[in-house]
Amino acid sequence: MLVGNPRAGSRTRGVAEAVAGALLDRLGGSLGAVQVLELAEAVGVSFGPEPAYGAKAGSDPFAAVRSARLLVVATSAYKGSYTGLLKIFLDQFPHRELAEVVAVPVSVAASPAHADAAASALRDVLLELGARVPAPPLAVPESRLADAREIAARWADQHAAAVGPRLARVV
Repeated sequence: MLVGNPRAGSRTRGVAEAVAGALLDRLGGSLGAVQVLELAEAVGVSFGPEPAYGAKAGSDPFAAVRSARLLVVATSAYKGSYTGLLKIFLDQFPHRELAEVVAVPVSVAASPAHADAAASALRDVLLELGARVPAPPLAVPESRLADAREIAARWADQHAAAVGPRLARVV
């Protein structure tokens, strides 16, 4: 999972975990362990005069994304699009760099229209990077966050059949 919310431990991460869990339940445990990359911890961002640094040093976050078979990419929506933090991170990948990755774009926003716009924009950039996006993105309005597990389960019920065969081709 790649979480592009600028706050670690966000509700966006909770939705991403719900989606990943629902997909894993439907596709079986053959995908291996779930790795979470929260950009808020890996990449420093500051809106003030002081520079910011990632709170956690660790393995190469770019290598983790490149090597993922299934990548749930979750973002909160800012001004109708995915976060600048996620944009900066994804901009570091060359064209078609994620050709071996099956991706699921997920967004969370105050309004359904902004959630849809952010999810659609995220889908477009993942496709540009070469990722396989076999199912429509999931857009969750903040007013429905209490139902995130149910929403993720319903989404996975509808789309796991499209995601599964794409994963088989990545192996």
